Amino acid sequence: MSELGKESAAIVLDCQDHGESDQIVTFYCRDIGRVTGIAKGAKRSQKRFVNKLELFSLLFIRYTEPRYGNLVFIVEAELLESFIRLRQSMSLYMVATVIRELTLAATRDLDGDDGFFSLLHWGLQALETGRPAMTVLALFQIKFFEQIGYRPDLSSCLRCNQPFGDLQGYGFDSRAGSIVCRCCQTERGQAPVLPLSQGTIKILASAQNQPLDRLHRLHLSGPGLHEALSLLYHYGRHLLQREICSLKLLSDAHWEG
Repeated sequence: MSELGKESAAIVLDCQDHGESDQIVTFYCRDIGRVTGIAKGAKRSQKRFVNKLELFSLLFIRYTEPRYGNLVFIVEAELLESFIRLRQSMSLYMVATVIRELTLAATRDLDGDDGFFSLLHWGLQALETGRPAMTVLALFQIKFFEQIGYRPDLSSCLRCNQPFGDLQGYGFDSRAGSIVCRCCQTERGQAPVLPLSQGTIKILASAQNQPLDRLHRLHLSGPGLHEALSLLYHYGRHLLQREICSLKLLSDAHWEG
């Protein structure tokens, strides 16, 4: 802790004007998780906050905790990465917005998780450095569900428990979060499943087991990418019990294209 209070790396998730000169900013911080604070005089600042509180920016912030209420007081911010490309490209901005909305929907204030911060940073950095945007989104989501405690089971059939193999087709039950083999899909009274090829299962399972710094080795394209995005969209909607508006908009545009 410095003389100015506490410090943390932080990614900007939301920023809104407050009064004539202040801004209310929501961050995801490495140490404490999601937090919302007030930056006094940010709109007039020529040093402490100018061009720093943009969406997706990675900052090093100094803040003090309030005596009353929930808003921390943002004392100062140092810009570490601006991720400017994400605000210059509509397609990159749309994918980054999905990542942002998922983060806001699945996290709570002051529920710190360094692993989630690392995943969020990885997603934005992968977009910034030119990885295929929709592949980044698919890989982010498969790691995201694991990070929040709902890792999809791609190892064996939900209904007969047979391990995944190459000899038959599969589907995905988005309500249960698990694959279902072809034989079990034909049973009467069972819920419908999303089609899922063996190749897509292998890539998503590999992503689950790879550290973030090795995800660049994985590639999704064509029908496999379509399958993965459909699976993750329906699974996320079921888990979060809400529509991720930016994801639906992006998915509709991608599938139509």
